[in-house]
Amino acid sequence: MKRLSLSHLTVLDVGPPDLIPLAAQAGFRAVGIRLCSPMPGGVAYPLRAGSPELRDTLHLMEAHDVVVSDIEVVRIAADTRIDDYAPAFEAGAELGAQRVCINIDDPERARVIDRLGALCDLAEPFGLALDVEFMIWRPVARLEDAVDVVTAIRKKNAFVLIDALHLIRSGGTVDAVAAIDPAFIGSVQLCDAPIQAPPPSGIIDEARSNRLLPGEGDLPLMELLAALPKDVPLSAEVPLARETDSTKRAALVRQATERLLQGNA
Repeated sequence: MKRLSLSHLTVLDVGPPDLIPLAAQAGFRAVGIRLCSPMPGGVAYPLRAGSPELRDTLHLMEAHDVVVSDIEVVRIAADTRIDDYAPAFEAGAELGAQRVCINIDDPERARVIDRLGALCDLAEPFGLALDVEFMIWRPVARLEDAVDVVTAIRKKNAFVLIDALHLIRSGGTVDAVAAIDPAFIGSVQLCDAPIQAPPPSGIIDEARSNRLLPGEGDLPLMELLAALPKDVPLSAEVPLARETDSTKRAALVRQATERLLQGNA
């Protein structure tokens, strides 16, 4: 099993380089870093290759034995210019990241496939794999949509990201995960929630700011873990509204997620 990563959404109020010692103090040895926002005007920390902030982050990574597992969030919209993401990919490669989270906001599927293919080509020299995330309020809404897109572009560095909350809220099942080719699964994000979805007006708020610790809700997390390839990269993405202290929040998330993983061992 690879190192459990702290998804940046869990502690989005803390950016690099401070994110690194926070993660280490909470017990994480891997993190994701949000270099780009998934929405116009959203929170992001746009490190650039060679910058003092990135060098400081690298020094703290070495001092605390923390690696960067992934960068996020690359957004494909109707007006996206693929080359605009080259600086983020360069920074990600300098940080040692291996994966990139992709969100899709363009309803034109043919254009999405074309641009995602071009994005894969841009990412390939940097050693980055692209993981397409699905969520119910975006055009790539379900597991099947993400698999269809990845299948259509036929790139060796294109995969699907499975977020446990998005899987269930989009009507997906563990059986559906087990039925797809495991080679399509690039990474998985863990959290928990009540099995009963909030009203449609609350779906986005739940996802972005009000999840539960693994084991506190009703999502079939143990079954999901059992259906996954054993070496799939895992991260904990738990924006926990009730805990306002970022370090304490990260520690609670790590402890709960490790208990879940130990129960699955």
